Amino acid sequence: MSDCMRKFSRKAAILAQGIRDRVNLGPKITETVKGKLSLGIRILQAGGIQRVFRRSFSFRKREKLLKAFQCYLSTTAGPIAGLLFVSNKKVVFISDRPLIVFSSDGKFSCILDYLRFI
Repeated sequence: MSDCMRKFSRKAAILAQGIRDRVNLGPKITETVKGKLSLGIRILQAGGIQRVFRRSFSFRKREKLLKAFQCYLSTTAGPIAGLLFVSNKKVVFISDRPLIVFSSDGKFSCILDYLRFI
C-alpha cells in the first residue's frame, strides 16, 4: 500500500510542477485573452490560417501547411506569443510582435518578424 502511495505522490508532484511551470511561463490571463482575440481577428481578416501562412512566408509549389499552433516561444527575456506553422518543407514561428535581437556585446543587432527552422 505504501509503495502505491509513493508512486501516486510522485505523479502528483510531477503534475503540480508542470502546472506551476506553465503558469509561470504564461502571461496574465487578460494578456492571454487579448492575444487570442487579436490572433483570431488577424486570421479572419486574412481569410484563414492557410492564407496567413502563404502571405507571411514564401512557399514552394508543392509545399503544404500541415499544422498551425498558437504557442509561446520561451526565451531568456521571457515568453513570446506567436504562431508555429509546420509544413512539409519547413517549420516557422511568427511572433505577435517583432523580436529584437542583441549581439553578444549588448548592442542592438536586428529586428526579426519571424524565425524559420529548416
